[in-house]
Amino acid sequence: MPYKRKSIIWLMLVAAAFSLGAQLHSEMKPGAAAVLIGICFACELVDSGLGMGYGTILTPTLLFLGYEPGDIVPTILVSELLSGFAAAFFHNDIRNVELNFRGRDFVPAIILAGGSVAGVTAGVLIAMSLPKVVLSMVIGCIIFTSGFFVILFSQRVIRYSRWKMLLLSTVASFNKAVSGGGYGPLVTSGQILSGVNSKASVGITSFAEAFTCLVAVTLFLVKGGLINWLILIPMCAGALSSVPFAVVAINRANDERLKLFIGVLTLSMGVVTIYKAMS
Repeated sequence: MPYKRKSIIWLMLVAAAFSLGAQLHSEMKPGAAAVLIGICFACELVDSGLGMGYGTILTPTLLFLGYEPGDIVPTILVSELLSGFAAAFFHNDIRNVELNFRGRDFVPAIILAGGSVAGVTAGVLIAMSLPKVVLSMVIGCIIFTSGFFVILFSQRVIRYSRWKMLLLSTVASFNKAVSGGGYGPLVTSGQILSGVNSKASVGITSFAEAFTCLVAVTLFLVKGGLINWLILIPMCAGALSSVPFAVVAINRANDERLKLFIGVLTLSMGVVTIYKAMS
């Protein structure tokens, strides 16, 4: 089936699912839902297209809009669980990445997913007791450094390293479980620094981050956590709707320019993270 037809069917399914959810939760306010859909569409457009930005941008935005911190992180994790697998499917379908069993990107994706188990478990069970300011500063410095080196080595061919990717996925998923963001900048830039093609790194990140969110949501629910459906339904509608558009955009991008842009964006997110920790 052509990609365009698949995208149209996908958008119709998302719209139908949102309509059903809105009927089941009639107390949902249309205005607030529309704002959430728009914000999440934009954030996921960046995330599915560049492998980063959804949780990192969305968490502070929702806090600014007055949403409770306890509602934000779990709903971001659930929505990104769904949009991540959707993005991986569309990236694979359009050949940005090869995630089939014998594809060149299958093993890197599994390595990242495996490292997520350790990082997410530590994040959910331990990190909440650590000083968040210190944690944010460290993560911000790591993100900044990753972006700096992506820019520095943007014109070089780098040898692939599995152990670096495993370490990066563990650190990034730890941060994801704590704050709802910060996974993509580390993992996408880390893959590029490990020699992975920039387009493929975006698709791999989508798959691995979805797996990370799956583990985090499972642990969250096991510990007795609750999901705010009034936030989750429009959040998922916005995020899932943007996936086909982002995947096409990344497919048409120049690989070298994309690598440089990812480096600049990663470095910028590192600066923002450090600034937020200091303020």
